[in-house]
Amino acid sequence: MTDARGLSTFRSWIQSLTVAQELGVLLGVVVFFVGMAADAAVNKIVWLALAALCFAAVVWSVRSRRSLNIIDDEEPTTATSGEAEPVPATGASDVLHEEDEDAPSAGRTAFVPRNTVAGESAPGPAFERSSEAPAPSYTFQISDFFEQDPEARTDDGPKAEFHYLIRKVLTVIKEVHFAHSVALFWVNVEKHQLVLENHVTESSVFTTHRRRELGLDLISQIAIAGKPQILSSVNARSLQEMLPYYTSPEPVRTFVGVPIFYTRTALPPKDPVAVLTVDCKGEDAYGPETLAQLGQFTKLISALIQSYTDKYDLLLDSEVLRSITRQRDQLRLDFTVHNAIRSLAEEVSRIVPWDYIAAVVFDDARKAWALHYVMNRMNDAYVPMGQEIDLHHSLTGQVIQYSVPKVVDNIASLSLPRYYRAERCESAGSLIALPLSSVQRCYGALIVESKDAGTYSDADARLLQKLADTTSWSLEILSLTDVATNFVATDEVTGVATRRHFLDRVQEEVQRSSDFGSELAVVMIAIDNVQELAARHGTDSVDAVLQTIGRLIKASVRPYDVVGRIDVNRFGILLVRTTTNEASLWSEKLRKNVASHIVNVDGKSFSVTISVGVSGAATEVTDMVLLENADRVLKKAVEAGGNIVRVF
Repeated sequence: MTDARGLSTFRSWIQSLTVAQELGVLLGVVVFFVGMAADAAVNKIVWLALAALCFAAVVWSVRSRRSLNIIDDEEPTTATSGEAEPVPATGASDVLHEEDEDAPSAGRTAFVPRNTVAGESAPGPAFERSSEAPAPSYTFQISDFFEQDPEARTDDGPKAEFHYLIRKVLTVIKEVHFAHSVALFWVNVEKHQLVLENHVTESSVFTTHRRRELGLDLISQIAIAGKPQILSSVNARSLQEMLPYYTSPEPVRTFVGVPIFYTRTALPPKDPVAVLTVDCKGEDAYGPETLAQLGQFTKLISALIQSYTDKYDLLLDSEVLRSITRQRDQLRLDFTVHNAIRSLAEEVSRIVPWDYIAAVVFDDARKAWALHYVMNRMNDAYVPMGQEIDLHHSLTGQVIQYSVPKVVDNIASLSLPRYYRAERCESAGSLIALPLSSVQRCYGALIVESKDAGTYSDADARLLQKLADTTSWSLEILSLTDVATNFVATDEVTGVATRRHFLDRVQEEVQRSSDFGSELAVVMIAIDNVQELAARHGTDSVDAVLQTIGRLIKASVRPYDVVGRIDVNRFGILLVRTTTNEASLWSEKLRKNVASHIVNVDGKSFSVTISVGVSGAATEVTDMVLLENADRVLKKAVEAGGNIVRVF
């Protein structure tokens, strides 16, 4: 035991020697053996003396260095040439410690003040290190403690602020865990998708696609199961199948992914809203302690989501409120259907991304659903304004019939056209179709379309529905106003004046004609072969024909002329300030227009003809006489075979 300790001490002493001391020891050993080998006694004494001197020089140098090290260890503060050492401060100011006058000066050490300038000597004695270089000082920059990046500005809204903060959090995670890539993916359960929110990576082949379907990769497994995953050894051959965010192979060897949960209720969430992924090039680099650290980061991200969601909801609510206010202001200036639809389309364009916006309402004049307003950002092929839609075989028709909104992620997957089968629209992108309906009735539909697939969500539909509801109530008020105004004045089927309202207007105009001596004419119109038409095409065809002829008549008269439905298949027209000859020419033109017009009913096309009787107001003629004269010549036209004009 003693020999072992002595040998260990001897080895440590040899290892502590410098190169010069080792050479001195070697020289002493060589001289010693030379002296031992000398023959003469004198020579042997001389060589041994030289060896002793070599050993003595080495021992002296070793002791001298140890004494210097002891002094250095006892030195509290030393002043270096050109730099001052930091010293402790007493109180709030930097002062020198007063030396004790009674203490011996041999062991004193002067504290160098902090404000000593380089090149100046500090007062009082101080030891100076000559063999060691001064300790490097760290220069702090303002960028180390203050963000000077222009991207840090958060005045672009809560979305930009959240995007920026998430990127900063991912950057911290990457630095702490020495990661190769760190990414955050949203989990969209409704669309069965993963959406890349942000990432920080050293890779040049990180994917540029934001959306991908949930599959069998590790990220999808975490999103579906809601449990973290650690892969200690990533197989290079299956890297892209397990980590699909790389477009080509990367030297990644370790992966860890954790779910992020968020809920607004008191109940614990079941499904994650996002997945945080971290990978690195080292083998078996992450373990349970990594999950514990990432758990703290996921709590931070969840808190950011909470803050962002509250801010974003508040911003959207305020934007919707401003839009509703602008809609009401527009309707105060012009309370019409066109202005209500136009203001709705303009406000929708402020809230969601769009390429096309269209509104479909019922056209009373044509008795059909048609596009009332169209906004086309791209100015390319789309449905024209005024185009009638197919109510029973189109997406818009279903929305109107069932008053149910629809969100389409990919228009190419639709089995129905948007409006009608012959439409010329690009079959790509996504759309939202919202009904314009009140409690009792649907007044139309709003369609917002984008050329990018997956643009809209159910949350967007709910947001836009608030604006659509405001417009729906406006249309409800307008409809009730029209009903109150025209309840006894308008025929339900044809949209023209009822028999009572027409006769009242004839009486008024005949009296005015008699008082002012103006011309007046009454035209009676009957549809030819109505019974045969009903037997061949059904009773619905008769209503369709009445609607068509009613539209043609209303389109050819002046605003102050009166059109009314006298009987089941007869119309009466009161032409104000019109002579009998002028009324005859007008009637002949109308007859030709009706005969050449094609009526479409349930996929069947046919044409109809009319018989016309014309009567002019003579001097002091009564309204009843005028109507009887027109009815008499109408009967003659029908008896003549129809499709003819007769004048009284």
